[in-house]
Amino acid sequence: MEDLFTWLGEALGTLIRVVVDTLGGFFTGLDDAAAGFIDGLSRSLDIAPSFFSLALLVLGLFFLWRALRAILARSAVAALLWALLGLLTLGMLLP
Repeated sequence: MEDLFTWLGEALGTLIRVVVDTLGGFFTGLDDAAAGFIDGLSRSLDIAPSFFSLALLVLGLFFLWRALRAILARSAVAALLWALLGLLTLGMLLP
């Protein structure tokens, strides 16, 4: 009876090890892909790959998106203001 539980414990331990190793490999690959994406994006835009620079990039693109939405809503003043904010933000960021 003791051999049965020894075998069962080893099988369960092996299964847990396989699951943990598989998830570790998956998340390592995901981390490498995200790091490569951020590195390529920051290198092509010639900006620092820091959180602040990437947050400013996203904010500037969001402002331009809002300008486009205002144009589609036929609000010229709002579109002009959003576009100005977006271009100022991206202008500060990009050399």
